[in-house]
Amino acid sequence: MVVGLDTVAPIERQSVAEQVAKKLMELVRTGSLKPGDQLPPERELAQILQVSRPSVREALRGLQILGVVKMRQGGGVYVTALEALDLLAPLQFLLELNAPTVDALHEARILVEGTIAGLAAERIDAASLARLHALLTVQRGLLREPVGFRVSDMEFHRIIYAASGNPFLERVGGSFFVLGMEYRRIASETPGVLERSFADHEAILASLDARDAAKAGEAMRRHMTSVYETTLAAMEKAR
Repeated sequence: MVVGLDTVAPIERQSVAEQVAKKLMELVRTGSLKPGDQLPPERELAQILQVSRPSVREALRGLQILGVVKMRQGGGVYVTALEALDLLAPLQFLLELNAPTVDALHEARILVEGTIAGLAAERIDAASLARLHALLTVQRGLLREPVGFRVSDMEFHRIIYAASGNPFLERVGGSFFVLGMEYRRIASETPGVLERSFADHEAILASLDARDAAKAGEAMRRHMTSVYETTLAAMEKAR
């Protein structure tokens, strides 16, 4: 077992994948988990943190997308050789999403993600476009499966972040995405929200296909507004 994990206080059973990710990130930030360390098997992590294996799996997937952990061929999940992350990626763990900060987050995402989408429209390659088309085909079948859709949603945005060709914007976009994941979970289980997100994704992809930077930015900003509105509704529901 990795040193430090055996002393972690169990997460309450109602906790979600984001809280698992926060716990693992805290271990990384404090040095309890270091670059190159192999995480315990999924089953063992679930037992240590007293959560379900799907919650652990979703948390690890999110951390992999952010570059905090990596899967090696042959099995095993390892902490990456974190660089300045990696100072940016933990933004989601330093800010609590509440009524004032959700407005600020919306403002930031409108600016950043709109710019990213515009750059992606100009720079995206055929392989990335093909991956996005394949992903939307999968998403169409996940409109009644919130967890699966959330994972595919992260991948959709991650491909676009990478397609911008700017590693700094890619990191910032990934950090902003993870903020408020708890409320996105609630929102994704609300009737009609996934269909709305899917329609937004179709519009974004159409503009990327057309290599139209202005329309891509506009489509992404509309999507961010949709995310903002459904997040506010989810926050109200959580109260």
